[in-house]
Amino acid sequence: MNKSYRSIVVAFLTFALLALPLSAQVKNHNDIKYPELPAFQIDKPEVYDLKNGMKVFLIENHELPLISVSARVRTGSNYEPAKKTGLGGVFGQVQREGGTTSMTGDEMDDFLEARAASVETSMGGDSGFASMNCLAEDFDEIFAVFADVMRNPAFAEDKLELAKVQSNSGIARRNDNAQGVAGREFNRLIYGADSPLSRLTEYETVAAIERGDLVAWHKKYYHPNNVYLGIVGDFDSAEMKRQIESTLGDWAKGPAFDEGDVAFTEPEPGVYFIEKEDVTQAFIQTGHLGIRRDNPDYFAVTVMNEVLSGGFSGRLMQNIRTDKGLAYGVGGGIGSSYMRPGVFGVSMSTKSTTMAESVDALREEIVGIIENPATAEEILQAKETILNSFVFNYDSKGKILNQQMLYAFYGMPSDYLETYQDNIGQVSTEDVARVAKKYIHPDQMALLVVGKSAEFDRPMNSFGSVKTIDITIPDPPDTGPVVTRNAETLEAGSKLFALAANRMMGQEPGRVESVRLKSKRTMSMQGQKISIGMEITLHLPDKMHVAVNTPMGVQTIVINGDEGTMSMGGRSQPLPASQIEESTKDLDREVFLMANSLGHEGLEAVLAGTEEIDGTSCEVVAINFRGTESTLCVAEDGRVLKQTYQGKHPFMGNPGQMEVYFSDYRDVGNYNMPFKQVQMFNGEELSSSEVEDVSVNPSLDVALFDVGSGASD
Repeated sequence: MNKSYRSIVVAFLTFALLALPLSAQVKNHNDIKYPELPAFQIDKPEVYDLKNGMKVFLIENHELPLISVSARVRTGSNYEPAKKTGLGGVFGQVQREGGTTSMTGDEMDDFLEARAASVETSMGGDSGFASMNCLAEDFDEIFAVFADVMRNPAFAEDKLELAKVQSNSGIARRNDNAQGVAGREFNRLIYGADSPLSRLTEYETVAAIERGDLVAWHKKYYHPNNVYLGIVGDFDSAEMKRQIESTLGDWAKGPAFDEGDVAFTEPEPGVYFIEKEDVTQAFIQTGHLGIRRDNPDYFAVTVMNEVLSGGFSGRLMQNIRTDKGLAYGVGGGIGSSYMRPGVFGVSMSTKSTTMAESVDALREEIVGIIENPATAEEILQAKETILNSFVFNYDSKGKILNQQMLYAFYGMPSDYLETYQDNIGQVSTEDVARVAKKYIHPDQMALLVVGKSAEFDRPMNSFGSVKTIDITIPDPPDTGPVVTRNAETLEAGSKLFALAANRMMGQEPGRVESVRLKSKRTMSMQGQKISIGMEITLHLPDKMHVAVNTPMGVQTIVINGDEGTMSMGGRSQPLPASQIEESTKDLDREVFLMANSLGHEGLEAVLAGTEEIDGTSCEVVAINFRGTESTLCVAEDGRVLKQTYQGKHPFMGNPGQMEVYFSDYRDVGNYNMPFKQVQMFNGEELSSSEVEDVSVNPSLDVALFDVGSGASD
């Protein structure tokens, strides 16, 4: 019998031996008997302390020539001062990106990239983090960089400013995603809006962050006795201990960590609503405070959560999605946290027209887990699911190391993992029924809905008295000149603005009704220059048509009063109200049109100092036109050389200081206007443009401003 034939026979016999008894013994899949799970064995890390108080965890793993390092530090954004909310996140970013006293962040990028290595830092609520990954052969030199980042961060000013810009960009976009809004605001309802656990980073708090704050934070918290260091990979433990001692052993011990008081308030039950008109779904969250992880009922709660929300077999998915078809996804349960109670929350999204029906269904299931306790079959299935999936949380030595560090950090029992299966296995039907009654309180729940109320199947007040939550993002602090308004500054400002307006308007302001302007604009995006053609047509006071020739095709924006559309590639969509509002402000800031409004009762001009632009002295006038503010630098001959205002980055959305420099003034009929301008954002060039053609009071087709057509000529 040749080798190939023998292999076929062996394979056939093996299949037959496995399959025949099964078919003979089992008629239904429910009758299949599984052996008991083997005892869970975990590779324990070697744990020891350095003399300076640093706790070290080591696990050897010689499968691949790689080494990973992680550090957890006793600090966290929960300890940042309220007036500087966002400091922790900025610190976590700039600690690495800002380089060290011996290597800039950019130099570090090049150094690590050449060795296929990484060193990263970040900040959580209760912990600061640092990590490192490299080839085993490069460990010594990469670990030296890692230690340098931990001990000697430089917090470079330019990287700090970049981090603040990125933080502001996140603030600007935080209301874009309705589901994110629901989760964020629900957390604020549970812990309190002023709690460190839920307060919001604002433009004002980001602006207050200075380099000295980062230095002080590092000095306060980054000591070896606050650090838990874990290393896993291809190394010899004895040699690794020598390396750690050599690199970190001389790091001086600091004061003990002061946990302080991370305050939160008891949530106030009630019905809460956030209007969001640009969505077709309703996003629902309901719940109250949860439990701590060290609660002796944690394991019973874990099983109860699985019954309630364990994937497709859980009651929420089975009844609300599968049976009633009200949601694609729904879930939740009693959450737990290590240092304070977690959140009991259940969430889902549904069509706007089934909002109320979905809330009814959620409440029915929440009450149901109490009044109709989990059956023995449900509990058996829940426990099997938890136990069968348990091992996948610890199927690598890296995962084991991280869990052991986590439990040590929070003071959990050292045998927590080994006893986990037994603790789950001992949960009874009575335990699950008891914890459902003990920790779920339907009469104490907060209900939050985010959506478009006009489309709801029932009004929100059908659930009780409604409290509306305002998610308006506060404006950034004003960085413009301090303006003193009195008779003298108002008179001087009015004369100065009249000088500029009359130069542009040819002594005849108020006669411009429409403008068509073609220009070539060069945009600066992440170091790249992109040229686009633009044609802007304005019909005062509130109609705008903009056609932009981009590399992807022509994009058209039409605004007519408080309505607007954006079109591209034959597809149109309504403009958000916020974008229309911002475009209206931009229109009111157009210097030529502002000059046309000389004498308008809604325009105020106040003298605000002097400035020099490229060697030319000019006077500064602060303008408020229908509530839109800016400052103009006016030369002696009436030319406006610069305009400054608080605006938003056109790509990132974050607010900042806009500066527009005007030059190359030319006559256009009776008018005089700048043909070149350079736009700066927070001191960096954003775009430059040159006018190619301009017409004042051209004949216009009113159909150009039909909202919905969006078609360009």
